[in-house]
Amino acid sequence: MRPNKDHDSSRIRPSVLKTIVLSFFLLLCIYVSDAQDTCRLRVSILTCGVGEDLYSCYGHSAVRIVDSCSGSDVVYNYGTFNFGDPDFYSKFTRGKLPYYLNDENFQGFIGTYISEGRGVTEQLLDLSEKDAKMVQHFLSDNLKEENKYYHYDFLLDNCSTRVRDIFPKLFSTRFIFGHSMADDSCSFRTILDQYEKNKHWERVGINLLMCHIVDNKMSNVQSMFLPDYLMKGISEATLDGKRIVKETIPILPQVATIPAEANQPKLLLWALLLTVVFLSFNKTAQAWWVYFDVLFFLLLGLLGCFMLFMWFGTEHAVCSYNRNLFWAFPLHLVFAFMLPRKSDKVSRYAGYASWLVILSMIYGLFAIQPYIPEITPLLLLILFRLGKYSRQSAYFTFNKPV
Repeated sequence: MRPNKDHDSSRIRPSVLKTIVLSFFLLLCIYVSDAQDTCRLRVSILTCGVGEDLYSCYGHSAVRIVDSCSGSDVVYNYGTFNFGDPDFYSKFTRGKLPYYLNDENFQGFIGTYISEGRGVTEQLLDLSEKDAKMVQHFLSDNLKEENKYYHYDFLLDNCSTRVRDIFPKLFSTRFIFGHSMADDSCSFRTILDQYEKNKHWERVGINLLMCHIVDNKMSNVQSMFLPDYLMKGISEATLDGKRIVKETIPILPQVATIPAEANQPKLLLWALLLTVVFLSFNKTAQAWWVYFDVLFFLLLGLLGCFMLFMWFGTEHAVCSYNRNLFWAFPLHLVFAFMLPRKSDKVSRYAGYASWLVILSMIYGLFAIQPYIPEITPLLLLILFRLGKYSRQSAYFTFNKPV
């Protein structure tokens, strides 16, 4: 009996086997491709709104990376410091407090801003998987103990500039910042005053300690030391000629506000000047003026000593060469203790100190570091009281001896 070849199931034709194998590999490739599409890094920049406290009135910047493979959602924050350090206040004042990069879960990070009523805006970056991994690796490497700490500088090296500098470092000429502000159009001091406009005492104190460095005009990139300007510069930035921001997502609305208040330092100093001038004509109060002058020049001398300390005793570059030392002169301390003695040295010192203040006011008309308006009545008060002791009191005809 001859076998029937049409019904032989013991063998599979090679063409059929080949088709099955190819189909299997095709399905495998599709599966792997789908897995890669759904397993991606999502990199974005978080810009946080201003808060009511001084440290938060400038906003904040951070980087968020969502890894869909591991299920992690991490925020990298360069604005971290150890508040529990036993020498915290000493290190902070001297500019020696180390800041460092910290990572935390997004939910924990956002919870702080919910409680403070501060807005949060997310800029989702359009990065390839390779570029996203470069950012993730860079931040992971910065998290290492030997890399995480840095010397904080309010204008040049802070939480915003650290985020800003990631992209030029990683992508070099592939990356170009967008337009945040025109080069040389605004000084550091001017832009800081805008953020401190409703915190008058803090603004006056900060301005008294900062020197001409903050009066230099900023470049477009330098303006991004503030989070709002970094967000603006990133929004129009390009990578390989293409906009780097894929989508801007408002996560939290800005609820916290800094209420407008009267300029108390200005009002108080003008009131003090007018009161002193008015009472100086009261002959019954002349015996008490020496006590006022001792206290007044003692405080001015102490302020000058503090300015000298911020210049020579700290690492704050913005506190060097402070022109306010012309009127907050440290030797006012000695003058204060000399006043009750009524010696000729008192008269000579008052004359020299008066001219020093006058010359500094004239110089202030064209100096890089201007005098802030709030100290105008203070300068007039210094001249008024020095005129009482100066041999050249004729130059101050508005001041009659008391």
